[in-house]
Amino acid sequence: MTVSKILARKGRRVFTVKSSATLAAAARLLAKRGVGALVVIGARGSVAGIISERDIVQALARKGAAALSLPIAKAMTSTVATCAESNSVVQIMNKMTRGRFRHMPVMQRGSLAGLVSMGDAVKFRLGSLEDTLTNVQNIIASIAHEIRQPLTAIATRGGAALRFLQRTPIDIDEIRADLNSMIEHSHRTSAVFDSISSLFGSPDRRGQSVNLNEVILEALESLRGELEDQEIIARSDLMVDLPLVDGHRAQLQEVVTNLIRNAVEAMDATKDRARVLKMITERRSGNSIRVAVEDSGPGIPPKQLRRVFDVFVTTKATGMGLGLAICKMIIERHGGNISARSDGRSGTTMQFILPILGRK
Repeated sequence: MTVSKILARKGRRVFTVKSSATLAAAARLLAKRGVGALVVIGARGSVAGIISERDIVQALARKGAAALSLPIAKAMTSTVATCAESNSVVQIMNKMTRGRFRHMPVMQRGSLAGLVSMGDAVKFRLGSLEDTLTNVQNIIASIAHEIRQPLTAIATRGGAALRFLQRTPIDIDEIRADLNSMIEHSHRTSAVFDSISSLFGSPDRRGQSVNLNEVILEALESLRGELEDQEIIARSDLMVDLPLVDGHRAQLQEVVTNLIRNAVEAMDATKDRARVLKMITERRSGNSIRVAVEDSGPGIPPKQLRRVFDVFVTTKATGMGLGLAICKMIIERHGGNISARSDGRSGTTMQFILPILGRK
């Protein structure tokens, strides 16, 4: 959080006054502009001081009404501490607190670029803390959503296994299938936690040699039931002998799974044509690999397309807007990039590009 963000929110306009003007003129300008301080400009256009409401009140206490005819230079704070746009909000708050002053001109390349007050800094900090709390709440909700699906599947398979136990004769094959599914979804739940922990903790420096074709095929197999329920035709155009990438396998699995799920949900309302999911891998420019997920849904409007990877932006009525944002974080941590393409009518292509192992 830097001073530049405060200026972006409050604006860069600074009200100034010449040092030769009177305190009465300064008081009138403060009242007219509804501000608490003016930057005093010297003879050569440099910052000569700050004149604030407090300075005027102190002058009136010493001189009475006669103080209003004094030049500003006699009452202003002439020792002015300045800051740069790159300074952090915490830095300027500490500086103002130690110096017991409330206003600080912002200088950029030797020119006056703005003015920030202690009130501006406190207001910004409070707003940031509120945003942080909201973000934490939404992240928790998103994590709960991620683990709810495998937990629901475990409960469903467990219930089915119990019903098969009550049959005569007992169907051992069905029970075995349900138990294997429960184990698989338990591993899936554990992988979600591992992936989230790795994502928000320190980057994993160990790395793994990852075959993205295998990651895609495993994701398709884990979602096979959902694809069949939605009557989606899955087609794969995977490059033979695809080069490996260096990365965190569980995180890349999360990306692929998330993109497939988005494609499945996008085709939910498709009634006028076949629901087709196409997975593509190919080598690009000799040094990178492209992975694409294509769907035959209605597409994404151009205005929304530009922001689909932003945090808390979603095209779904009940979405949290974290899934694609987390995908972007993962891919960028792997030295790649992710993008979306759609004409807003006939499907969407989500793709990411990663460097080949040893080519970062």
